[in-house]
Parts: sequence; C-alpha cells; structure tokens
Amino acid sequence: MQSSKWVTLMFGALCLVLVAAAVNAQHLYYMAAILLVLPGVSYALGWFALRGLEFRRELPATAWQGEQGEIVYVVHNRSQVSRYFLSVHASLPPWIEPLEPEAPLFNVGAGETTRIPVAVRFERRGVYRVKGFEATAMDPLGVFAFTRKIPCEGELVVYPTPEPMRTMSMTGEGRYGWQEMMTTLNRGHGVDFHGVREYTPGDSLRRIHWRQTARTGKMSVIEFEEPEAVSVAIVLDLQRGTEVGEGKETTLEYSVRFAASLAYLAITQGASVQLITSTDASRDPTTESVLRAAALPGRGQTHLFTLLDALARVQAESLLPAAELALQALHAVPRGTTVVVLTARADHRLAETLGQYTLNGASVVAVYVDPDSFNDRSTPARHHSPAEFLTALLAAGVHPFLLSRHPEGQLIPEAVQDVHYAIPQPVAS
Repeated sequence: MQSSKWVTLMFGALCLVLVAAAVNAQHLYYMAAILLVLPGVSYALGWFALRGLEFRRELPATAWQGEQGEIVYVVHNRSQVSRYFLSVHASLPPWIEPLEPEAPLFNVGAGETTRIPVAVRFERRGVYRVKGFEATAMDPLGVFAFTRKIPCEGELVVYPTPEPMRTMSMTGEGRYGWQEMMTTLNRGHGVDFHGVREYTPGDSLRRIHWRQTARTGKMSVIEFEEPEAVSVAIVLDLQRGTEVGEGKETTLEYSVRFAASLAYLAITQGASVQLITSTDASRDPTTESVLRAAALPGRGQTHLFTLLDALARVQAESLLPAAELALQALHAVPRGTTVVVLTARADHRLAETLGQYTLNGASVVAVYVDPDSFNDRSTPARHHSPAEFLTALLAAGVHPFLLSRHPEGQLIPEAVQDVHYAIPQPVAS
C-alpha cells in the first residue's frame, strides 16, 4: 500500500513536469514541487504525533473462561494539539483471542484522555503474563508509520467458569447419584432457628428474612444452628504425566472444571470447601500462597474466588502421587468432611488410602477422569487397569464416578455401581 502511494505521488509530479514543459506553464512546476514536498511534511506530522502522549493499559479485574471481556488502552494527550491516525498493537498470550483482526484507528483531542476498548475472548483458564504493547501513528498521507514501544507488563488471571452439570447417571441397582452426593455434602446442616442477622456476601438468598428486610431497609437473613460443620475437601491430582489430551480437551481441564463447579455448588448451599493439591513443583510465590489459602476450609463468596484463583493456576507438574497427597491430608481434613478426589490415573494405592478415610467414617467420592476418552497417543502407562481401580474403590467403600470426554465439552459424570457396565469389555470375535 505504501509503495503504491509513493508511485502515485512520483507519477503525478512527473506528469505535471511534462505538461509544464509542453505548454510552458510555469505554475505547474510549483505544483510538482509541492507534490514532492508533501511527503516530507506528512512525515514530520506523523513523527510529531506520538510526542506528548501517555499510554497505559487496564486489564479486567476478573476474567472467565469461555466468556468475552475487554482490555482497555488509555491515552492521555498532555499537549494542546490534537493527534490523529493512532492505533495500538499488542501480542496477546495464547488462548486470549481478539474479536477484531485489525486494530482500530483513533484520535486524541488536545488535553483529552481517550479510552480504547479491545474486545477479547478468554478461551482457557490460566494465569497469563501480558507484556507491553506498541503505539503506532500514521502520517496524514498514510505513507509512513511511527511506532513506540510501551513497557506495561501485567498478570491476567482467567478463572474456570462454574457450570451446571446434568444429573449424574446411575448404573446398576444402586441409587447413589448426583442428588445423593449433594445430600451428603449438606450432611449436618442444622435446622434449628438461631436468629436474624444482617446479610453478608455469600449468604443464600433463600434465607432472606423479608419482614425484617422490609422493616429496616437492610437485607437480613435467617441464621440456623449447625450442630455439625458442613465441609467438603476437594483433592486434585496434579502428578506429572497424568494430563492427557490437547488444548482445552484434557483430563486436567475437565478435572479443574468439575472442581470449580462442585466448589460453587457446595458454597452456594452453605458448605465449607477446601482445595487440597500439591505445590512442590510451583516456583511462583504468588501461586504457592494462593494454593495454601485455598487449602484452608472456608465459606462465602470471598473464599469461592480464592478457590477459583487457585484452580486457574494449577498445572500437572507435581512429583507427588495422588495416593501420597491423600495420605498427607488424612489428618488435616476435619472429621465429618466429605472428600472428593479427582484423578486421571488408575492407581490401586489411592484406593487403599481412601479406604482409610472411609474407615474413619468419612464419605469419599472418587471421580476418575478416563484418559482413554481423550484423543492423545501419549496416554500415560497405568499400574492397574481402570476396571481393577474402580473395583478397588468400591471395595474400599468409596463412591466412584466415571468422567469421560464429551463431544460438546459437557461434564456428565456417571456413578459406577457395576464395573462391567462402566468399562467397555472386549467383544469376542
């Protein structure tokens, strides 16, 4: 485009010179000179356009996987001269995709501040280091482009989005499904009236005391006594080599989405939730502190965001097997806690460890994310087959669920009561 503009200018000047020589029109020579000087003037205006401008970037406070958001660039013009034909360009991290392929042009008035929102889609949860960006100014003719690098690094945390899961399919003659699991999570929820107090973030809207709210003008909720704490411990297996699949369709991503959905559902029903995972491979102090905070039992919306922040940061890079992780957490989990284990490795030692939980009176749910359902040739070798692993879980008194990859990405775990039903058997030829 720029070369064609140069050719047009030169050709126009040459035509004026030829016509001036042919008809002896002296004023055409001046016009040709002006045409040749015009790129220089345009160059000077373009060079001046970035002077006196201040740039900064505003990242969204919260970002959710699969949803759209905005990254806002803010430009302040300190001078009393308006600037035109500006644009910003940024190399965004993978899985953060701009919705518009071309950066829009914008102007900044004299002494004004302009905000340029750029719509993006957050395709995958995670923690992204967003580097600096470039500001570009075009000259009025569009022949020259002047670029200025703006150092502006930041961190963007994309949370896994809690999603509604279909009722868990029940197999065999058993009746332990999703509804029964949620009943287990709420075990010990008191029904004795204790009083009325002011609403705090995280309280269920079903507990609003409407008469008190109408009388005082402030949101109030009914408080019940809880003779036994309602608590859930989510144990997430992050052992290296357990993640199977590509992109968003991996065993780890399904586990994280399930954990986020379960944490949201449990907290909205008043339960205390903690996330137990290994941090031995983490080199980021911020990530380690977030994971430690998530490992403490907590309730309410604030703790939910702590859990989602931790789930956004986890990676399958730990050297600690899930069996040892569960064994270490055995004495740290409060009595009466419902333990939910998420793993993609059929490890018989994990079933033995979870058997110790059930012997102590805990209700244990194991969600096996089947790696065979994810299209990946690098499936990790297993010490035991899935059938043996699920059989060992049932023998240990654990409630196992099978979570497979779904063509539409939905989370549809199936309760396992009959291993022969849950694991496809080879057909005799």
